Amino acid sequence: MGYKRRTSRFHVDTGPCSLFERVRFKMQSPRRLKCHGKHVSERALQRGAPLEAICDFDPKEWDLMTAEVDEAKGKFVSSAWSRKIEGRTWWVVIGLGDSIKTVIEKESDGLHERIVHSGALFKRVDATNRELMAQEFRKE
Repeated sequence: MGYKRRTSRFHVDTGPCSLFERVRFKMQSPRRLKCHGKHVSERALQRGAPLEAICDFDPKEWDLMTAEVDEAKGKFVSSAWSRKIEGRTWWVVIGLGDSIKTVIEKESDGLHERIVHSGALFKRVDATNRELMAQEFRKE
């Protein structure tokens, strides 16, 4: 049986800042998102999602909303982004390898009781991502 990672979600408005700095750094370039899973394709079709506009992802046109983190490693494994397209607000959740995990029409800000905003995990994720960003800058 494979490794089942436990994840926790963080919101851009409540931090940690280092996590969202790293997500933006890793996702800074425009890219073509992959929409190959049956679940994602079916949900997008059911919801009338503008997949072409979503798959041509330019982070300058989207607002970063949340990041999901592998609790064991403190690194993000997916991020959720929001953008208004043709009068509707869409959220896309992007997983590893630029794969779309889901796409939904959503009006909320994504803040809810399951968002981590303090505590030991928050501090560890902050420290991990500060160190990862320092490593990135040492490479340059």
